[in-house]
Amino acid sequence: MIKLFRKIRQKMLTENNFSKYLIYAIGEIILVVIGILIALQINNWNEYRKDRIREQAILKNLQIDFQTNIKNVNDASSNFMVAYEASANLLEIIMADDIINGSEIEQLIDNIINKTKSLDIITGSIDEMLNTGSINLIKDDNLRKQLLNWSYYQSDTEDDIVIYRDYLFDFFVPSLTNKALLRNMEVPDFFEKDIYFKNIAKSNFTIDYNKTIRTVEFENEVYNNTLNYMYAIDSYKVFNDYLSETLKLIESNIDDKIL
Repeated sequence: MIKLFRKIRQKMLTENNFSKYLIYAIGEIILVVIGILIALQINNWNEYRKDRIREQAILKNLQIDFQTNIKNVNDASSNFMVAYEASANLLEIIMADDIINGSEIEQLIDNIINKTKSLDIITGSIDEMLNTGSINLIKDDNLRKQLLNWSYYQSDTEDDIVIYRDYLFDFFVPSLTNKALLRNMEVPDFFEKDIYFKNIAKSNFTIDYNKTIRTVEFENEVYNNTLNYMYAIDSYKVFNDYLSETLKLIESNIDDKIL
């Protein structure tokens, strides 16, 4: 094609037809420019399609992680609710005048200590997206803003869990040393099944729960612990709402036709 254009130009020059040569040269320049623009447009289209394919892969990974996180938050919240109700029920028993059933107290304290479940948050896909700047591939402005709020909701939830855990194991459980028979509580069931621990027999000691737990000091300890559960459950609710709203935006932007 280039050789053909060169021959045409040479013919026009030999014929001293400058005006036609000029028009032809301008036309040739216009064709070259159009060709470059078309090539750039094709390249831009290819890059755009690559970005959309990468965006869809990111959205798919986020969808899986957010679905898992919602399940994990719901499971942890349900377990915390059991512990909260046990703590609230213990407060009622402390306040009542009825004779205390020792087995009931031990079961309630067991639920307070052992029924909570740690929250496992899956962060792989969102961490990679935020750390590599791939979030700029997300076209939806609302979704991009929602994803940028991830760190706030994650850290706020984890902070409340740390407060609950520190109070429970650093203060509340040690305070039970002379108030309850911890040995009578069930051994937690989360140990590996192929580890054969020896069965622990019930305690031979007796304790008068009517005296040990019906004190203003212990009532205040249980009350603070109850409040910590309430804060944790509330944080789980806020985090779950954020995860659910974000998941809806993620799924609304997924287009299986692109992949």
